[in-house]
Amino acid sequence: MSTNRIIDLYSDTQTRPSAGMRRAMAEAEVGDEQRGEDPSTNLLQERVADLLGKEAAMFLPSGTMCNQIAMLVHCRQGDEIIGAEVTHLFTSEAGGASALAGAQTWPIRCDSGIFTGADVEAAVRAPGRHNPISKVVVIEQTVNRGGGAIWPVERIAEVATVARKHGLVVHMDGARLMNAAVSSGIAAKDMTAHVDTAWVDLSKGLGCPVGGVLVGSRAFIDDAWRWKHRLGGARPQHPEARRGSCQCCRTRRSDHGSSGPQAFHAAHREQHRVLRVDPA
Repeated sequence: MSTNRIIDLYSDTQTRPSAGMRRAMAEAEVGDEQRGEDPSTNLLQERVADLLGKEAAMFLPSGTMCNQIAMLVHCRQGDEIIGAEVTHLFTSEAGGASALAGAQTWPIRCDSGIFTGADVEAAVRAPGRHNPISKVVVIEQTVNRGGGAIWPVERIAEVATVARKHGLVVHMDGARLMNAAVSSGIAAKDMTAHVDTAWVDLSKGLGCPVGGVLVGSRAFIDDAWRWKHRLGGARPQHPEARRGSCQCCRTRRSDHGSSGPQAFHAAHREQHRVLRVDPA
């Protein structure tokens, strides 16, 4: 008689580090990250910058910090951020963009969290001393609260074209960007080609215990480093994340097959039920 085992599909954040990942982290070569002397961190940043087609990258403790630092660099107090009403930046970061950057948000109501260039056109504020200044358009790839919907590259390009016409910055919350790349067969750098800044999460579905990597121009990352220090994200060493994170970049494809976004979002639609599965 077979025995049941519990498979927890509450969220892809429920994964745990594998034995190989724990071993890689324990054996990681480390140094002072703040002085640019941590070889594992440097390698990770170079890999992710290349993976997403950007000039530079910066490791951070969490994806939320990636989003918040991006908004702190892009916005001044009173600026406005445009995005889907269900985007993580608006719904799940404790109002951080308002509390930290002093920016307000303009939510777009749309199906599955994917909006159009026309939606952006309608949301951009007219010039005037009484209006906030529209500054950033945020895209979440995939849309967590949109059932794992994947932004098509053509739609990203359309939105970016309208944003740039009005002088806006385009930022991608790429918590599950690599899952989108595997599912669609489209390279990650093709998905980020039309955005100014982006990040990928290392703990979603991969088992890495901590971390995200923010990418953009060298000037953007230089500015972001100051906010990393101000917010307490800089540490001399991150051995728990370095080698494990580098390993994550190589194992994303195998992870997707067993714990891709479709499985997790199906669980969300089932009201976060815990499923009992007969392994036989």
